[in-house]
Amino acid sequence: MARQLRIEYEGGFYHITSRGNQREKIFWDAKDRERLKTVLERTKERYGYLLHAYVFMDNHYHLLVETLHANLHQIMQNINTSYTVFVNRKYNRSGHLFQGRYKAFIVDKDKYLLALSRYIHLNPVRAGAVKRAEEFRWSSYQEYLYGRKEGALTDTDENLSFFSKQRAVAVKKYKEFVEAGIEVRTPLQDGIGSVLGGEPFRERVLKLLRITSDKAGIPEIKKIERTYEIKGIVRGVAGYYGLAEEDLIKRRKRTEGQRRIGIYLSKVLSGRRNADIGAIFGITIQAVTNVVRDVEKRREGDRRFDSELKRIKEIVGSLKQSV
Repeated sequence: MARQLRIEYEGGFYHITSRGNQREKIFWDAKDRERLKTVLERTKERYGYLLHAYVFMDNHYHLLVETLHANLHQIMQNINTSYTVFVNRKYNRSGHLFQGRYKAFIVDKDKYLLALSRYIHLNPVRAGAVKRAEEFRWSSYQEYLYGRKEGALTDTDENLSFFSKQRAVAVKKYKEFVEAGIEVRTPLQDGIGSVLGGEPFRERVLKLLRITSDKAGIPEIKKIERTYEIKGIVRGVAGYYGLAEEDLIKRRKRTEGQRRIGIYLSKVLSGRRNADIGAIFGITIQAVTNVVRDVEKRREGDRRFDSELKRIKEIVGSLKQSV
């Protein structure tokens, strides 16, 4: 079977499916699904994409993703590799968890955003897991209906805005829209190859693949545009710890922990290449990768450290640096 064409560009909108190897389970209990949610939170923070909808079924998952950079492959590799490592360690297994590469449609967002979110939220109903979509815990549908107290994983605003500017009214109408779609055929049947959209959209995709995209002209791109510069991030981290900026830039034994936080946040908040970050901190590309990985791992096991990082991010954000 020929490999699916990977289409990546700034402002890409994708419907993604990833299935278990030989259609076997990828989730065995609630903690497994919670782990994948944590992985999604980390990758959203690191790569800055929008997640419009998701559902975690027993042997596969669906995501509706909008990217800022032309980096879908990088995002998905991080998601599936991180989750596979977790599962293999937890269940003392080895080998592939997912069936080959993920499947991704590049989608005409204007035409299919609502239809695909409904399709994703109705998956558990069609599979017989629940009678009503809102009963299923492991999808973004409950976030659409009830919100999320501790920071939203799903970006629900655009879908709901199609129905009303008032959230309560929009939620009610969106719920009616979803429930009315149980007999509607999957919109994915309209896809041609890896593209879901009409002829004008397909032509536009091909054009975007050949030229540099104008980010200002892509809908919703401003919502996730990174405005932080590395120098501003360094200033914010140094200020939080009462250090000189030089103490973060240069390797010093007494401030190595704070310096690693500066490197990590420079990657997460700026979206710059490892080479750019490494050049400022005087380390290699691989060293940047190692720091990001180690800090993320520590965040998962140390709530106090995770809370501290969140406070620092808020401080850096409040500075609104654009050096």
